[in-house]
Amino acid sequence: MYHEPQQGKGPSGCLELWVLTRAAFGVLFWPLVALIAALLGVVLVIYLFTVSPPLALIPIAVIIVGVFAFARWEQRRFRPPGT
Repeated sequence: MYHEPQQGKGPSGCLELWVLTRAAFGVLFWPLVALIAALLGVVLVIYLFTVSPPLALIPIAVIIVGVFAFARWEQRRFRPPGT
């Protein structure tokens, strides 16, 4: 039996698969980086608590300062209407 290829048919779809895969990873890259960084931060704080509890206060203070700075930035950036 002889199989004739169909005329006018486009590419097999491998290129489209790679484009869609790259787009999906492009969208998910930064959230995954943030998730992994947060997980590593938690592991670092737990490790520092096992080494020396006062030493663990340093990353906790950095987190508190970061949350405070983000809240102040967001307050200035998104003002309620009428102010």
